[in-house]
Amino acid sequence: MKIFEPKIMLSWYATFVTPCIFITTNLNHMSEILRRIVKAKNLEENPFFKDPDSRIIEITSDKGEVFTGYYQADDGTYYTEKDWLDHQRQLELEQLAEQEYQAQQEKLAAEREARALKIAALEAMNKKNKSTGTTKWIKFFGIASILIAVIAITYSFWPRATNIQKTTPNTVAVDTLKTSTKVNKFGNATITGTDVRMRAEPDLKGKIVTFFPDEGERIQMLQAANDSVNWAQVRRENGITGWVYGQYVKADTLQD
Repeated sequence: MKIFEPKIMLSWYATFVTPCIFITTNLNHMSEILRRIVKAKNLEENPFFKDPDSRIIEITSDKGEVFTGYYQADDGTYYTEKDWLDHQRQLELEQLAEQEYQAQQEKLAAEREARALKIAALEAMNKKNKSTGTTKWIKFFGIASILIAVIAITYSFWPRATNIQKTTPNTVAVDTLKTSTKVNKFGNATITGTDVRMRAEPDLKGKIVTFFPDEGERIQMLQAANDSVNWAQVRRENGITGWVYGQYVKADTLQD
């Protein structure tokens, strides 16, 4: 297992033994707060703890509980805030992929069952048609013979038509009117990442409404990210509205 900045991983040697920490970079390369978090793992009175949102909190004498800026995953890995967002996005994408796979398998199973029922129905119909096929062909040829005889008799008594001079109607060429229309570009901002999630609230715990699979999708930004809320409220062209993390939204600088 590894410890590195900005990500750190702790590996436990055994249940009754002090955690074993493998360092791939010098502790001097870590931030001061990160060195303190790692060293405090061996202290009896550890001032750091992980809250329900996976944030590492420090208990201070003057400010009380203070967020250190780091998160810790269930496997013991530490993340900065930006890397934590990427980690959560990867987990959610894997979950979405699994859900899509299960849905596809269920759809394929339903299609196979429908095909089997259709084949069984066709086989039953073919067996029924074989018993009546000969009778139908006899009736068909009998009716066809009668129709041919009627047509032949009618034609023999049909009066001969006189020749009529063929005339060609005048044609008028009409030029096609070509018009050009300007296509209005939707929105006032662009998505700058791939597989970016849109949430119902401006928070990592907010429900995922949808996600943008490709970079460069045009959106309408309803509220820009700011110092207090680092999330932008946006609307897709299909009308879906939600919140996107600010670093993945780029506002237009010039109006077309």
